[in-house]
Amino acid sequence: MKKYKTNALYAKELRQSVRSIKFPITVGLYCFIIAVIGLFTLVAISASGYPIYNAYTIKQDFIVFYSILFGLEFGLALFAVPALTGGTISGERDHGTLEMLLATALGTKRIILGKLLSAISKLMFYVFSSLPVLALIFIFGGAGIGDLGKYILLIILMSLYIGSFGILMSTVLRKTSTAMAVSYIWVMFITLGTIFIAFISNVFSATNNDSLHLIFLLNPVVTMFSLLDTQIGLPDIIGNYINFQNNTSFVMEYWFVLSLAVQMVITIINIFVAAYLLNPFRKRANQ
Repeated sequence: MKKYKTNALYAKELRQSVRSIKFPITVGLYCFIIAVIGLFTLVAISASGYPIYNAYTIKQDFIVFYSILFGLEFGLALFAVPALTGGTISGERDHGTLEMLLATALGTKRIILGKLLSAISKLMFYVFSSLPVLALIFIFGGAGIGDLGKYILLIILMSLYIGSFGILMSTVLRKTSTAMAVSYIWVMFITLGTIFIAFISNVFSATNNDSLHLIFLLNPVVTMFSLLDTQIGLPDIIGNYINFQNNTSFVMEYWFVLSLAVQMVITIINIFVAAYLLNPFRKRANQ
């Protein structure tokens, strides 16, 4: 049986990150901020008051608590990943170490994967460290272990999705600042630009309110809404226009799985394209 070999670049990048004193300090500060926001959210919700405060209203409070913290961590991953991956390859180029890295026996695919996974792993430290705060919802039955597992899966896959484009831009563009800027522009496009395209499309061909344009399969925010809808339900301001559950449309009913599948296909394509462009022998092979 062939022994599995850990990606050496991934291990090196991760060791360098956790050895710095800044890392545990920032993780601790992040957990403190999440805990304070969560506590403030609960106090604010409780202060609104109910005529009768019982187990049902307490459960509703913790559902709101879960959705707010879910959204905060999702937003953190959405906007932090381009910064973590935008300078992975271009940074090596700036420091003059890219040629030495390419001269190793790793190969371009393992280099790309090592850089991408190390960047995502750094982010996952923050996500997993905040789980005890999110786990408070289990006490009141607002969500289960399965819901928390889907939440973590969504964060990981969305980070890979966004990060694969960031590392592709870091491979294509020579400057780190430019690669990050283009990555953020792409994030804005898939989150806000898809809404504009769908709006223009609906102007010429009206659709039902409970249906979504297929371009939203690229939008990780809509994927997040589909997961929240199956777990705790969407608020009326959104649920009146989007109906994921009990929908006659196959795409709408299985939106969460289908959107993740589409985004993972794009992730794989980005990784392979980045590895191909990073290969220093590709021009010679094409001649």
